[in-house]
Amino acid sequence: MIHGRMVALAVAALLATGCASGSTVPPPTPQQQAQSAAQYPTESSAARFILANVGRSGATVRAPQGRGGGDDDDGDRSELQLPTLQPCGMGTFATDCSVWIFASGHSTRAAARSTQSLAGASPPALNFCRDGGAFPADLGPPATPSQLLFATYTFGLNYAGTKSTPIVTFVTRSGNVTLQGTFTGNSTSAPSIMLTPVLTTGASRGWLVFFTWSWPADILLVPYEINEIQLAASSSPLVIPAGGSATLGAFDCLGRKIAARTSGSGFGFNRNLSGEAVTSPANELNVPVFAGAHPSGFINLTDDQGAQVAVPVR
Repeated sequence: MIHGRMVALAVAALLATGCASGSTVPPPTPQQQAQSAAQYPTESSAARFILANVGRSGATVRAPQGRGGGDDDDGDRSELQLPTLQPCGMGTFATDCSVWIFASGHSTRAAARSTQSLAGASPPALNFCRDGGAFPADLGPPATPSQLLFATYTFGLNYAGTKSTPIVTFVTRSGNVTLQGTFTGNSTSAPSIMLTPVLTTGASRGWLVFFTWSWPADILLVPYEINEIQLAASSSPLVIPAGGSATLGAFDCLGRKIAARTSGSGFGFNRNLSGEAVTSPANELNVPVFAGAHPSGFINLTDDQGAQVAVPVR
């Protein structure tokens, strides 16, 4: 799958991971984890360094948060051994953003394509939502463009750096997505990378990891999310004037109720700032949040199928 030098790479870089509770994809067994960890290209010094801890921590299955647990799921990024990375926009990270060039992406579904307006050279929004086309109009536009679940999203990626090829592709939580059309041989261009979410009734988060063959390597991380809670653009972040209020708006892609819990100081769901938690009556959260003189912190949003997001409050 990664490049033509090894037959084993047809299945390399895929962690045999399951989804959150409720997923139709079964969680991996320890034997499956060990096998997938051994499949990456060991003759690549970059692969040996970056993927040294893959499959060892056991943190492969995303579980629902039972108590407003916060936005603490890193999509198994913690299993990777990475140098210092810099943000490149749309949640992507790289050792050097300038050497990775994106082409415009598109979805196979017309309804999903209408929500996607990426300019050339912009990182893709790999944000899949079962009910993405039903984002409530009263919340205004969503903070992040979403793709309808089960629609394949295609984007292009070129490498313009000087580090040695081949370019390896690795997918965390790969039990929740299929990836085709990535870099082959010594190519520095992958014009049709196709990412398709796997059928799931839970929420999942992961990363596409691209890196050059030898260490030190040029590295790129692109996040993907499936069935996450979608924030309204006006709530990301939630800016509350001192002594005033602002509306927190969110939509649950799984049709579940959204539980919200404050984490910080100087704000709450009541005018006297005492309200620390609230639950939406359905899959849309649309509530006022009140602030004192200096609001600061987060509001953690979760559902019972693993979807979660932290909303900064300022």
